[in-house]
Amino acid sequence: MDAQYHPGLVALSLGVAFIASLTALDMAGRLRATKGIASHLWLTGGAFSMGVGIWSMHFIGMLAMDMSTHVMYDIPLTLVSFLAAILTSGLALAVVRNGSPTAGRLAAGALLMGAGVCIMHYVGMEAMQMHGELSYDPLIFACSVLIAVGASAAALWLVFSLNPVANQRPSFWFRVAAGMVMAVGIAGMHYTGMAATIYPEGMHMMPVDGLSPGRLAVSVASVSVSIMLSALVLSIYDTHLTSKNAQLAASLSDANRELKSMVYRDSLTTLPNRLHFEEKIEELLQQGSDSFSVFFVDLDHFKNVNDSLGHHVGDLLIRQSADRLRAAVRETDLVARVGGDEFMVLIQGNPSRKVAESLAFRIVESLQQPFQIEDMLVHVSSSVGVSMYPDHAAQKHELMIYADAAMYAAKKSGRNNYVFYQENMTSGTERRSKMDERLRLALLNDGLSLAYQPKVEVSTGKVTGVEALVRWQDDVLGTVTPDELIPFAEDSNLILPLGEWVLRKACQFSANWEKEFGVALPIAVNISALQLSHRGFVESVKLILEETGLAANRLELELTESTLVKDPKYAQGVMSALRDAGVSLSIDDFGTGYSNLAQLRRFPIDRLKIDKSFMSEAVFNDQDAAIVKSVIALAKILNLKVTTEGIETEEQLEFIRSLNGQEYQGYYYSKALPADELKTLLLKKLAQAS
Repeated sequence: MDAQYHPGLVALSLGVAFIASLTALDMAGRLRATKGIASHLWLTGGAFSMGVGIWSMHFIGMLAMDMSTHVMYDIPLTLVSFLAAILTSGLALAVVRNGSPTAGRLAAGALLMGAGVCIMHYVGMEAMQMHGELSYDPLIFACSVLIAVGASAAALWLVFSLNPVANQRPSFWFRVAAGMVMAVGIAGMHYTGMAATIYPEGMHMMPVDGLSPGRLAVSVASVSVSIMLSALVLSIYDTHLTSKNAQLAASLSDANRELKSMVYRDSLTTLPNRLHFEEKIEELLQQGSDSFSVFFVDLDHFKNVNDSLGHHVGDLLIRQSADRLRAAVRETDLVARVGGDEFMVLIQGNPSRKVAESLAFRIVESLQQPFQIEDMLVHVSSSVGVSMYPDHAAQKHELMIYADAAMYAAKKSGRNNYVFYQENMTSGTERRSKMDERLRLALLNDGLSLAYQPKVEVSTGKVTGVEALVRWQDDVLGTVTPDELIPFAEDSNLILPLGEWVLRKACQFSANWEKEFGVALPIAVNISALQLSHRGFVESVKLILEETGLAANRLELELTESTLVKDPKYAQGVMSALRDAGVSLSIDDFGTGYSNLAQLRRFPIDRLKIDKSFMSEAVFNDQDAAIVKSVIALAKILNLKVTTEGIETEEQLEFIRSLNGQEYQGYYYSKALPADELKTLLLKKLAQAS
């Protein structure tokens, strides 16, 4: 039988093959980019749409053959051919979904796919209903099988090449070119198979149920193209969503990295912080490191720099110190800032004690050199504590605590040096840890108390007021002296609640005294630099006065010279606000700080308190006596009242009286007493006077 091909339908079959190839490539990409149930769904949908495309190309190609007779098709065999196309497509997609493109995988996949394509084609040919049987040219038949296997191998290779990794999508034109290659391979197999077919002479339509060529052409063309285009659109849309999700995930990852950097970095120095440092130690412990060393570095006299030169200078000093620490250690070592003026260094690489000593010495030497900050040379030093793993401890927190204890030992031994941990060093660290816990409880439960030392008028011997002094007798710690308590409260950020507690209790005591005895008893309270610099301090004082009912002119706040030098402009503003509220202000321990009377003229001060250190030798030492005389004389010129501290003997009192001193404090009259003992003393003195 003579057969000719209709050019339009041949072109249509190639177009369908091209769309089927693009669908196959896209489905393969989605499969390799997804996992779990999504991957199974794409495999099922991809196999169906790709199979429809290949099967449609096959039947449109058969319809393109212009026979001299009408041809009908057997429905069961047509369905078998259709299912063979879908199963073959599913096999191809399954091959590219799992594993890498090894030669064995490609060969096995190509053979199975080629067999499936041949089954689809030749079963579809057998679905043609006619008298006689079809036969095939053996040579051309063999060529069609080889082309089917070769086309399958080329298709698999292209899919692997276009989708080597998940979520990697090739360029549009590269996919078009690959689709054309696959389409030519699929069409080549089909038309070679058609050429191998030998049709019987004089064949004619058999009167059996079947589909007419016209209806089949319309159905196949419209349905198959719709299915494949729908699959392509869905795949492209899913790829778009995946890309958007990937971008969102990348943005979230960047945000997480930035957040992690913020969490693990010190903002002032950009050094790792305590959290990062602790995790690094934990990492070394988990890795089974043979040894490493932990340094605790504290800057000596940093507080004096902050108080006298201001926080901005302190910040610059911290930054330069961080730079020097980085330069002093090795690249493999980790430097972290763990507190205000505290750093820690992790010495890695199994260092010996000799190596640790060498690095500790370099740190001390580096930090004792002058710092050029703005137009000033600032001098500090450092105290370094060293603990070693596993010699001193095998746990992270113990290593850090022991390095801290060794650092305090370095400070006690004169500062500006380094000390290795020894077993007897942890008692002080344990006490500080316990102090933090107990002080917080004491502030909550009124576990502190106040003692009151009278201030006495020199000329009459009358009590003009009292100074409130905090006392702490703890059930666990025992007696904690003010010299230990106040610095600890400042270091542990408890000075603000402690100062507020003292101020409130003192004001309440003075107010109650006046209510009970009808006589005013002015009260003086010491204020730290941290309290004065707190933005809400003035309002806090006003609120306490209002709540306790104490008149503002009954309260005197005592400040140190270093408090004023730290930030003079700000201190002046706060002091003026307190004076406007009616509160009196005095300078405590005058003569021990950095200021002088000329500098103090700009501050709204009512009183100077001469430090007791000058009075201990003033009666016998001409230099100390001259200082006391000068202060009293200049204070009178500036219209300031003077209170002399540390009067313990009759000779000292007579000396002050000879200088026309106004007021004194000291053991000569009374030490600081609890409230009930003070009441007994003052009532006794009052009875003696009357």
